[in-house]
Amino acid sequence: MTPGLLIVGGGLAAQRCCETLRALGHDDPITVAGPERPYDRPPLSKEQLAREAPAPWLRPREWYAEHGVAMRAGVAERLDAGRRTVALAGGERLRYDDLLIATGSEPVRLPALAGFENVQALRTLDDAARLRAALHAGAAVSVVGGGLIGLEVASSARRLGVAVTVIEAAPRLLPRLGAEVGAHLTALHRADGTVLHVGAPLLEARGAGRVEELVLADGTRIATDHVVEAVGVRPATAWFAGAQLDAHVFTAGDVTGSGHWDAAARQGAGVARELLGLPPAPAAPASFWSDQLGMRLQCVGDPAGARAELSVDADGRGFEAVYRREGRVSAVLLAGRSAADLRAARRRLAPTPELERSAA
Repeated sequence: MTPGLLIVGGGLAAQRCCETLRALGHDDPITVAGPERPYDRPPLSKEQLAREAPAPWLRPREWYAEHGVAMRAGVAERLDAGRRTVALAGGERLRYDDLLIATGSEPVRLPALAGFENVQALRTLDDAARLRAALHAGAAVSVVGGGLIGLEVASSARRLGVAVTVIEAAPRLLPRLGAEVGAHLTALHRADGTVLHVGAPLLEARGAGRVEELVLADGTRIATDHVVEAVGVRPATAWFAGAQLDAHVFTAGDVTGSGHWDAAARQGAGVARELLGLPPAPAAPASFWSDQLGMRLQCVGDPAGARAELSVDADGRGFEAVYRREGRVSAVLLAGRSAADLRAARRRLAPTPELERSAA
């Protein structure tokens, strides 16, 4: 029997590739190698922190056997593209005819926080369980990084009665969304009880084994019980660094630097179509969402560098931001809006080559 398709990394891109291949009638062997079977990561900073919820598996365990997808538990250590093999930790070698690299990303860690036992990132189910245990009423939690994940963690922790401080080195929150939107979200999080230090880089952490105090570059000292690092991620590429990739090797998901759920799903399905010799699906605008402050933020298009027009609801919470570049609508950001509003926002986007590239 031929080795067939090997997918390294069990995340959303891997799952969508498997589903698309089987839905389109592909019946050759598929093997997925990863530390766990695919699960959804967005709930890790939301539902998984609020309560001890069931693991957000993308499919039941039985789905893989029913669809002829072999699962291999393991972490990839080395790619030999010439021999078409992937070595897993522990020594097992897997052969392939085609390879999809979907190993996602890994959290960026700060040297100033290295070695402390009460410091963590949030990337896995184990990370979420560890953080949930630290989010008890009366605890003081510091989040280093004011991006989407950091703000989601802050919002979830505030729902549990935890004292939260967010430290962001940049001059404002979420700079890609523009000054007005960043300022509005800053005000909302402060009104929710989160203490925000914006434009204040972390200088050092103090404590014996555990961080007891964070010191910012402006001299501010912050007492803390637990620290979450949320300063970003980088593609998990070290295991195949130096390998000469060829036409039998594909990539999808966060390992490409795409960074959002919708992109990973589209790319995984896109690789399946490419493997079958089918044309790509029609391009769609880039998109992302975030749940925080009891409402959903949804963005379609590319807001970076565009001029934003912000319209805030009468209650001061929900809003719509329309981004224009050279007179054309390049993105729409909605907060506290319905699915119908999101569909209408998609229709407002002008089909430009720039948007098509961002969705590829």
